[in-house]
Amino acid sequence: MVNMSSIPFTLIAIDPAVADALRAVGGPGYVADTNPGYPCRQCLRDADVGDELILVSYDPFEDTASPYRCASPIFLHREPCLPYDDDHRTDGQLPTQLTSRSLSVRAFDADAMMIDAALIEGTSLDDTIDRLLANGDVDHLHVHNASRGCFAARVDRRADHIAV
Repeated sequence: MVNMSSIPFTLIAIDPAVADALRAVGGPGYVADTNPGYPCRQCLRDADVGDELILVSYDPFEDTASPYRCASPIFLHREPCLPYDDDHRTDGQLPTQLTSRSLSVRAFDADAMMIDAALIEGTSLDDTIDRLLANGDVDHLHVHNASRGCFAARVDRRADHIAV
């Protein structure tokens, strides 16, 4: 799926330093026995069968005081993996990990208040990002897996396309 969005955006995975801190805290261990099925939130790819992962709790709001603040479960490879790099998206394609699942996309303003949301199939993620970011009041988006609520990624307008 090629990013045909008219609003340039950046897809942001879990920061490697945050992922390492979560690994240090630890969580239940899993060995991937299916693919897809165990989506790592640092590399934004589904684990290969046999990969070891841990299930941890992650708060995508970090230090933001918001009534929407809540931790959600995420998988991380047990050992550090190659972080997702949005600057090197192949042909503008979003990660298959996102485009192959049902998703909840939540739009937040600069005060971390939710101002819009959508339940979608991942194949329409690009269009949904475009539609939500077209609202100048939207500061950023959170993408979650719709079925289990797991945080997937954050989406920001690219700095060269900030709404005025």
